[in-house]
Amino acid sequence: MSAIVDPSKLVDPRSYGQNGLPHAEWARLRREAPVEYFEAPGFPPFWAITKHADIVEISKLPDVFLNAPGMTIARREALEAQAAPPIRTIINMDPPEHRKFRQIASAYFTPRAIQSLQPLVEKTARQLVDDLGREGECDFIARIASIHPLKVIARILGVPESDEPFILKLTNELFGSEDPEFQRTGDHFEHTKSLFMDFWTYFSAVIADRRKQPREDLATVIANARIDGKPMGDLETMGYCLITFTAGHETTRGSIGGGLEVLLDNPGELARWGREPGITPRAIDEIVRFVTPVNHMMRTAADDYTLRGRKIRKGDHLVLFYASANRDDEVFDAPDELHLDRHPNRHLGFGIGEHYCLGANLARMTSGTLFRELCGRIEQVERTGKSERTASNLVPGIKHLPIRYRLAPARD
Repeated sequence: MSAIVDPSKLVDPRSYGQNGLPHAEWARLRREAPVEYFEAPGFPPFWAITKHADIVEISKLPDVFLNAPGMTIARREALEAQAAPPIRTIINMDPPEHRKFRQIASAYFTPRAIQSLQPLVEKTARQLVDDLGREGECDFIARIASIHPLKVIARILGVPESDEPFILKLTNELFGSEDPEFQRTGDHFEHTKSLFMDFWTYFSAVIADRRKQPREDLATVIANARIDGKPMGDLETMGYCLITFTAGHETTRGSIGGGLEVLLDNPGELARWGREPGITPRAIDEIVRFVTPVNHMMRTAADDYTLRGRKIRKGDHLVLFYASANRDDEVFDAPDELHLDRHPNRHLGFGIGEHYCLGANLARMTSGTLFRELCGRIEQVERTGKSERTASNLVPGIKHLPIRYRLAPARD
């Protein structure tokens, strides 16, 4: 067991909620022990992988480093509660199965397909910023960061606007299962079971409806998908609905909320974005690099493997810390600084390899459109209190960001 850093700071959700991301610990590991074995109290042992090059290497060997049976590091009791999951998602699948299931929705997220959504995304962004009024105070996460991606993904899936608050509540409970503000009462098994039953009940009705009355939405594509000529199974269909809606929303919310927070710390960059909307494509990738909404993914070794001279055994867990890799000074100049025009920007904020984020194009459009609208209208903005972070080691995004603002009218 290594004592180079406190392993709890790497994997304990409560530490992320209280202390934020462990950038100091990751920096030391990158310098001194980039492939290091840890035993954190309450968690299964794991290898911490903190360098950009190593995460790339592992991610491009999907037959050696598996996503199944679990893709995140969690407490032992949480793993036991999920030992027989009621759904299956593409994130937990490996080749060749993963590729077949990924193809179901891949056409829906190509750059050309996403471009057709631009008017919807622009309208949603402008309306939300308009609704803030000329000036005032708000919790930016509750008013903007949570709502914008929620409305976009809801329209894509075909979910009624009236159901959005319910979906948001379930998403918060899923990704904030150890956060006192969001977690359900009871032990891990009971609240995990009840949460997934709520998802199952809701999406079962959606799926049944789309099979009877197909529409031009992603829910219809998922509900009527076929694998090897046969209808996709119920567990996989439900998993597709769950991961498309919750992951698509939660990660983009993390980029938007964390993005504004870092822009508040870099007012010159915020003002520049307002003056130069053309930098949006590079700016969004820099926000994703700096914030890294998805903190980690886990792999399980299918065979013995040697990495940087360390012997990884079959069955060992490896935790790939993307947020650490995105601050690797062997890849990025001044990695702890925000530069909206950074280029090239080989960040791993959307992953790499087989499991590269299916919705990366949509995430870029959704968050980029919102920031272009917002930064172009901000005349003054400041914090009115401390931000708060979700207690999660997977998506430890900002859950509250109180601000005071003054905005210009919308441009024609």
